[in-house]
Amino acid sequence: MLEWNCHGDVARMGKFCGNERAPKDRAARREHAPDDAALRRRVRILGVDYYGDAGAGELAFCLNGTDYRHIIVDYGEITGESILECARCDRKVIVGALSEWQAEAFLEEVKGHGKRDESWSYAAAFGSEETRRLVEKMFSVTCLRIPASEDAFAVTGADMRFFEKLLG
Repeated sequence: MLEWNCHGDVARMGKFCGNERAPKDRAARREHAPDDAALRRRVRILGVDYYGDAGAGELAFCLNGTDYRHIIVDYGEITGESILECARCDRKVIVGALSEWQAEAFLEEVKGHGKRDESWSYAAAFGSEETRRLVEKMFSVTCLRIPASEDAFAVTGADMRFFEKLLG
């Protein structure tokens, strides 16, 4: 998982959760390896590698120098630049909230859906079910409900159903 923003969430998560020792990467010595500082920012939790404050070097490393099956990139807040970066991905998911004080930015992106192809998906973590259905109807999109989670590292049946719909 690449934190393609400077929010520092990966570093905080690593401090809080502890950091498993990542296996020595032979790939880290390859041409596409990020600098040593980037490798030091890598956090491993439950067998998943998280790269904080990532950029093009970390992405190239993950694509060419590792055996990762999937790479998730968190572009952070929606900006013109982050949307362009996101457009390069195979699967694109705009995640937002539909609570009254958070919905504006998310709805602005949903309004632009007609300009995007079918590889774009939308998901909301908060807000009423009535609002979610209204968004789907008004903008002719599917907006999946992200299930509430007490533990970010536990996978529940609801989580699996969500991911099946999202990736199906």
